[in-house]
Amino acid sequence: MTRLLHTLQSSQDLKKFSVENLGILAADIRQVILETLPKTGGHLASNLGVVELTLALYHVYDFPHDRLVLDVGHQCYPHKLLTGRLARFATLRQKGGISGFPSPWESEHDLFITGHAGTAVSTALGLAAANDVLGEKRKIVAVVGDGSICGLTFEGLNHCGELKKNLVVILNDNRMAISPTVGALSRSLNHLRSGEAYRHLVEEIKHTVQKLPVLGEKLEHLGDRVLHLLSANLIPGQFFNDLGFKYYGPVDGHDLPELIAMLHNVREIKAPVLLHVKTQKGKGSPDAERDPLKFYATSRPTARLPHRKPSSWSQCFADALTLAARENPRIIAITAAMAQGTKLEAFMKEFPQRALDTGIAEAHAVTLAGGLERAGLLPVVLIYSTFLQRSYDSIMHDICLQKGGVVVFALDRAGLVGDDGASHHGVFDIAYLRHLPRMILMAPRDGEELAAMLRWALIQNHPVAIRYPRGDVPDLGLPPPAAIESGVPEVLVRGERVALLAYGAMVEAAVRALPLLREHGLRPTLVNLRFAKPLLAEHLAPLLAGHEFIFTLEDHALMGGLGSALLELINSSGLESGRVVRLGIPDAFVTYADRDELLAMLKLDAKGIAATVMENIAVGTTLAPK
Repeated sequence: MTRLLHTLQSSQDLKKFSVENLGILAADIRQVILETLPKTGGHLASNLGVVELTLALYHVYDFPHDRLVLDVGHQCYPHKLLTGRLARFATLRQKGGISGFPSPWESEHDLFITGHAGTAVSTALGLAAANDVLGEKRKIVAVVGDGSICGLTFEGLNHCGELKKNLVVILNDNRMAISPTVGALSRSLNHLRSGEAYRHLVEEIKHTVQKLPVLGEKLEHLGDRVLHLLSANLIPGQFFNDLGFKYYGPVDGHDLPELIAMLHNVREIKAPVLLHVKTQKGKGSPDAERDPLKFYATSRPTARLPHRKPSSWSQCFADALTLAARENPRIIAITAAMAQGTKLEAFMKEFPQRALDTGIAEAHAVTLAGGLERAGLLPVVLIYSTFLQRSYDSIMHDICLQKGGVVVFALDRAGLVGDDGASHHGVFDIAYLRHLPRMILMAPRDGEELAAMLRWALIQNHPVAIRYPRGDVPDLGLPPPAAIESGVPEVLVRGERVALLAYGAMVEAAVRALPLLREHGLRPTLVNLRFAKPLLAEHLAPLLAGHEFIFTLEDHALMGGLGSALLELINSSGLESGRVVRLGIPDAFVTYADRDELLAMLKLDAKGIAATVMENIAVGTTLAPK
C-alpha cells in the first residue's frame, strides 16, 4: 500500500494538506521510524514524540525561507522525512548514509549540526538579529526540549528578552511538569491571549490610560503592577514572561488542530514568544510510551556469540567505582545528565547521598567537584569526553589552578563513538587536558587495568583523567597488568627494530596487528603507554633509542595528542630516537559509521596499522644511507 508520505514532493506541499491528511502522515512517519530503527539504530522515543509538532510547523511556516533550529537535534527524523530524505532514510547513521542529527551537507533545511544541548536559542537569536541587519522578514523558530534546558539556553533566553527580537521558542515538554494547566479553559485563554483582537485590546487600554489627565502616569504604574500580579497568579510560565517572552501554553503537542491554530497566532507576534508544548515521548509505540528512557535510543544489531555476555567499558568503570565507594565513604560520584549512559544508576541507588546528577550542566558539575574536594571528599566526575569539552574553563580555574587534592575525571566515550558522528566523537580530550598544569592523563588497555587505574587515581594528590571508549571491554589474553606507577609504561611484548607505543583502546588493535607483522618477518616491541601525561624520559629513553621505528597509536586527534607529546619530550630532553610515526586522527571531523568501520577507514585497525608500519619501513629502508 502506498503511503501518503511517499507522495510528498516537497515540504511546501504540507501547507495544502488537510488536518485529516496530516494525521495520516503522522501515522506514516511513525511507521517508517519504527520499521527503520531496529535495523540502523538511533533515537527512538524523542522522534516519535515530535511527529505532530513537526508536521504543524511545516504546515504553518515557510521553511526553508523561514528558519528552524532543533536543539540537540536527536528529534530530527520527522524533519528529515519531510525534507527529501525518505528514500535514504534506511541509511540513517550508516557509513555513506544520512546523519542521525541535522546536517547542512544534506539539506538546505538543516542550518546547523546540533548534537550538543543548549545551542538552539543562541543560534536562533543570531538568525533573528541578522534579520534586522539584513532587512529580511524571515520567521525564526527554535525547538528546545525540557531536558536540554541548560545554562547556555538560559543565557540565550535572557539576551533575547533584552533585545526583544522576533523569535519563537517552542518548549517541547515531554517530562517535566512545568505547568499543570491543561484543558479547555487553558486552550481558550491561549487563543484569546495570542490572537490579534486581544493584542489590539491591550494596546488600546494602554493608549487610553496614558491619555488620562494628571493621574495617567500613576494609573499606568498601578495598572502595570495589577497586570503583573494577575499574570503571576493566572498565567502559567511567569518565569518566561519575566525574561521578556510572551508565554503561551501548555498546548497538547499531539492535537494537530490545536497546534496549528496556536502556531498561526504566535507566528504574527512581533516579540519573543515561548510556546509551551506538551508531548509524550515514544508516542505510537506502547513499549516506548511505557519506558521512554529505555527506548531513548536503539542500537543496530551486531553479530555476537550467544554464550558471551561482555561487559561494557562504562559498566566496568561503574562497578569499580561502586566497589571503591563501599570501602571509602568519602567517594562521591557526579554526572551531568548521563547516569544511564555511564551506568551510574546502581551506584546512585546504593549511595543516594553520594551521587549527584547536575543535569546538562557540565561546567557546574566540575566546579561542584572542586567544592566537594576542598571540603574533604573524593569526587569522581563521569562525563562523556565530547561533553566535558563544555567545562574547559572550570577544569582549569576551579580544579587545576586551586592546588587542591584529587578530582577524578572519568571520560566515557573517549575516541571514536561510531554512528553518532562528529559531534559525539571524543577525540580532543588529550589535547584540551594535557597542557593544564598538575593534570594526569591515563588510559587502560582492558577492564582489569581500568579498575586498577581508578584505585590508583583515588590516592593521588592531583586531578586525574581516565579515558575509556564506548563499547565492550576486550579480552586480549594478556597477563594481569603490572602495578601502576606514575608515568611508567608497561612493555607487553619485547621485540626488535619496531616499537608500537599504544595508548588505551589502541592496545587492542596493536595486539591484533602483531601476527600480521610477524607474517612479514617483523618482531615488534609492544608497549602499553598507560600515561599520556606524565611521559618520563628515563622510562622511554631505552625504547626510543633501541628501535629504528617508533609508532604511536591513539584514537585521538594527532594535533595535540599523544604523539605530539612524545615528540615534545624528545625535543625538550634531547633523547635519541628512531624515526617517530604518529598514527591517529587527522585534522578533520570524522563522519559517522560503525566504530570498526571508522577505525578501518582511518587505518587504525589491525590491518591498517600493519600496512602503515610496512609502508614506513619500506620507505625508511630505501632512504637509509648505504
